[in-house]
Amino acid sequence: MIKGMRLLMAAATGAVLLLGGVHLSAANAATAGPDFSGAASSDAFIPLDKDVEVTVTLQLKDPGTVSAVNGTITPPGGSERPVGFDFRPSTAAETAVTGRFGIGKNDPAGTWRMTVKVTRNGATRDNAFTIDVSARQGIRDASVQPDPVQLVKGKDVKVSVRAGVSDATSVSAKLISDESNEAFDLGDLALYSDGSYRGETYFADDTAPGSWTLEVTATRGGQALKGVASFTVNAPAGGASKKARTRVTISAPAKAAKGRPIKVQGKVFRGSKAYPGKRLEVYFKAKGAKTYRLLGFAKSNTSGKYVKTYTARKDGYFRVKVPGTSTARSALSPQEFVDVRP
Repeated sequence: MIKGMRLLMAAATGAVLLLGGVHLSAANAATAGPDFSGAASSDAFIPLDKDVEVTVTLQLKDPGTVSAVNGTITPPGGSERPVGFDFRPSTAAETAVTGRFGIGKNDPAGTWRMTVKVTRNGATRDNAFTIDVSARQGIRDASVQPDPVQLVKGKDVKVSVRAGVSDATSVSAKLISDESNEAFDLGDLALYSDGSYRGETYFADDTAPGSWTLEVTATRGGQALKGVASFTVNAPAGGASKKARTRVTISAPAKAAKGRPIKVQGKVFRGSKAYPGKRLEVYFKAKGAKTYRLLGFAKSNTSGKYVKTYTARKDGYFRVKVPGTSTARSALSPQEFVDVRP
């Protein structure tokens, strides 16, 4: 278990403040009113450090007979505040209308009550909704395994990260040396079925020994909560081997339409220079799955760049591995999450 876990709050501006352990909450949903069909949807949440504008989307019936849509919302134990809707007349049978309202860091989580007034054919009717507003995101715990990391001459040691995080849309991690400029970017941590976020990388035998920091960042709505903790790396017995260090980057679209092609691409390095003609392994792990599976191989060109095209089928994580050789070390790219939309 990580020693001395500290939580920080990082605003979108980059400011960092000390923060106590905040945490938990429920999914966001809303009930339906008589002028609307289906369920309403909202991603309303309590922000970390500043006011935010959140949205709620409703399906309005027969919008051609409607002249106005207005609303108010009331937090538990609080006063009502306005909800502005983007209603425009339409001849469609139904149309989506989006309401916007403000939430501050001192507002309560829980069930908020919203009233939407619809003026139809000259008469106004109230539509009552409830919206669940989730609490602030939180980092409950984090760990590096093994700790300490014992480097082994001539071998690469797998280092795993696990984080318990609530109410975040994405979680990423970095491992940073306190005594050198060395760092490992794990990218997007993968969400597992037990609710934990995980990632892994490999430490070569020439990785800087000494004190290191695990940095976990949980992001939601443009705001980031950062947790930092210390762990230790021990030098290998007998010193480091003479193998060359390798590194590989990765890029993939954050969102993709199901059935459409997506490109996984990046660049591989040997030392500080491009690594041409290197055969790379491309892996994929579906969201909620426990393990990665090998999708295939990519080969770097004369500039060290690689690209591979796949069909978007399900949400999941891509990563690329540089296999080690007798003269070069192995390396893993950060994980890249792709959200596949219908």
